[in-house]
Amino acid sequence: MSCHVCGSPDTEPHFGGISCKACAAFFRRYFHSKKLDASCTCQIRFRNSHPCRECRILKCLEAGMDPEKVQVKREKHPPRKKVSQQSDLPLDPGKSTQLVPSTSSSPPSLPISPLPLQIISRNCSTISQTAFNWESIQPKRFLLFDKTLDQTNYYELSCLMREDCRMIWKIVEGLLPSVTYNLRYLDKEAMLRNFLPKWSVLTAAIDMELNIRRYSKFEGLEDIQRMLVEFYQYSMPYEYRMTPEAILKTFGPLLAYYGEHVILPIHAKNFDKAEYMALTLLILFDGAYTNISVECSEMCRNIRNLVFRELKGYQIDKNYEETQFIDTVDTLSIVEKGERKFHEELLVCEMHHVHLHDDYRMLMNELNG
Repeated sequence: MSCHVCGSPDTEPHFGGISCKACAAFFRRYFHSKKLDASCTCQIRFRNSHPCRECRILKCLEAGMDPEKVQVKREKHPPRKKVSQQSDLPLDPGKSTQLVPSTSSSPPSLPISPLPLQIISRNCSTISQTAFNWESIQPKRFLLFDKTLDQTNYYELSCLMREDCRMIWKIVEGLLPSVTYNLRYLDKEAMLRNFLPKWSVLTAAIDMELNIRRYSKFEGLEDIQRMLVEFYQYSMPYEYRMTPEAILKTFGPLLAYYGEHVILPIHAKNFDKAEYMALTLLILFDGAYTNISVECSEMCRNIRNLVFRELKGYQIDKNYEETQFIDTVDTLSIVEKGERKFHEELLVCEMHHVHLHDDYRMLMNELNG
């Protein structure tokens, strides 16, 4: 078992928690020190440095270490007791001197500095809060995507994805109000259009286990093929509906590509919620598109730099392998690969009269213009 504070492999029980000797010594020194009021300095420390004094003590408390179990600091040279000298009064030999016992039967409790109830790791407040807010909207998302493909069509699904993107945007507005408040409406709409294809790919990996349970009623290959045929047929005007064979031949390879080259590779990385939300912010604030203003592009670049720093700090704080950061960022190239395939899918859909959302049509016009 590793240290619950710093991740060191050498651990043993200390003060009611599990930690290494170094963290136990720090915990003891902290409550023996007169400087109990600490403030977080992680924002001004070097990127790869250890957590500050405040964050480290918060982790100690989270690990179960109890300040009451720290012994009172002993004096190196205890002061001698002062004997009251009453030379002017004669001592009565008939009266014996009585020792008055101390009224304190236990050492006084050590003062504890006021600490926040929720521990916020260094340099990861944005992605951690995004993950927390993301978790809170899951019941709504569950109802939003409750239908399987055979119960909906391409246009309705694109409307649901659009609503899903807007829920992400509301989370961002709550976290970064000063950034989004002055954003032009056209820039915001363009960012959401650019975000939609990438989010469709990434969320398929995030929701993969949920979708496996949702589609468990389709047992064999024939059931899956029937579902796909119904999905695309009901997305086309009656007079333009393709045959089942033509649908499977046209759209089957596209869906297989998503699964094999995009969704499964991302899901296999086993990211946690904070890492997934870091990727979400990185693909949302992509300033490389030409349909946004220069000011918006600069804003996106600044936020992406912030997310990169927080992601690195978060993974260091979690004691992940150093390659985890590179592996996470490399996922962006997989998402972009899925985005290119998504654009190809839109062209195929338009060729075969699939009813598309206006945002998809506008996105294709911007890409071709």
